[in-house]
Amino acid sequence: MKMTIHTSILLAATMFGFSAFAEEPKAPSDAKPSADKALAAASAANTTAATPNTTSTASTAKDPKDYVVIKIDGDDIRNSEVQEIWKGLFQGSTPPDFSSFDETIRQNVLRGLISERLIYKEATKAGFDKNEEVKKRIESLQKQLIMQAFMESKSKAMVTDEQIKAAYDEKAAANKGQEEVKARHILVATEAEAKKITEELKKGGDFEKIAKEKSTDKASGTNGGDLGWFTKDKMVPEFADAAFKLKKGEVSAPIKTAFGWHIVKLEDRRPLQMASLEESKEMLKAELTNKAVQTYVEGLLKASSIKYFDETGKEKEFSRTLAAPKDGEKTENSKPVETKPADTKPADTAAKPVKTEN
Repeated sequence: MKMTIHTSILLAATMFGFSAFAEEPKAPSDAKPSADKALAAASAANTTAATPNTTSTASTAKDPKDYVVIKIDGDDIRNSEVQEIWKGLFQGSTPPDFSSFDETIRQNVLRGLISERLIYKEATKAGFDKNEEVKKRIESLQKQLIMQAFMESKSKAMVTDEQIKAAYDEKAAANKGQEEVKARHILVATEAEAKKITEELKKGGDFEKIAKEKSTDKASGTNGGDLGWFTKDKMVPEFADAAFKLKKGEVSAPIKTAFGWHIVKLEDRRPLQMASLEESKEMLKAELTNKAVQTYVEGLLKASSIKYFDETGKEKEFSRTLAAPKDGEKTENSKPVETKPADTKPADTAAKPVKTEN
């Protein structure tokens, strides 16, 4: 994410102050919060817009007195505005008390805020507030903020604890009796390479060592071909069938899949380990909320009059439900979609398999 102008001005001003503060040793009795901590927060602003943090924290339970901190050309900058800006530099974490920092730090943060005010005045003097492109961008941003706030508010009431419990029980019933295995694999491009490795293993070759040296799946190869625990449905059929037929410690013959040739070693098997309701709650809530939002949006679409036209003005059929592309249709960045061993993608694009309750 790019830095906003807002963030970059504050960051540039604040960083100078952090450096100055770091060079000023303090006696233990006069200790201030670490400059490194403040610097890390400012650096985080490189990738996060400095917007007010709406997450409540214990340290900000009481708002400080909203006095005037700065007067600039007749305009006031109040403490509440300074506090919101300060919190914005610590996205995702509890901000330290601004007043506990060295005066150099505080003034450099204020200098960044003052600079923003001055630049804004210059921009409006130059007529940029009336610029049509700027007005369009403001209108677009306003729509996005309104929609986001509305959906955040609405989604809070879309899922109940009872629905979460029901979804958990449904997953638990579906997973009853399922098994998962822990395996390693070596992936190579050709059958000849796979057969050569198989012969090497039969002669006592070290599976993990060979995986590190020869597997084209570098993500798992770095860990000796380790794929972790997975259920049968997480792999392409050819791979899954072979892996689940093996006994503990056995190594498969070469297996052909769309990704190349695999040699699989089964390390262990066990009944599927399912996370507790408490551990699964947030994930289930997110899943159910996404479904509820989709249903809500589809309801809005169905209740609306929508007409769809081609370039000649001829009306076309329009689906109000989200559907997968038809066979042969291309989508942006379209790629073949198939279930596959999560760690068998070539090079560094592989992802570690994720155990689910499905």
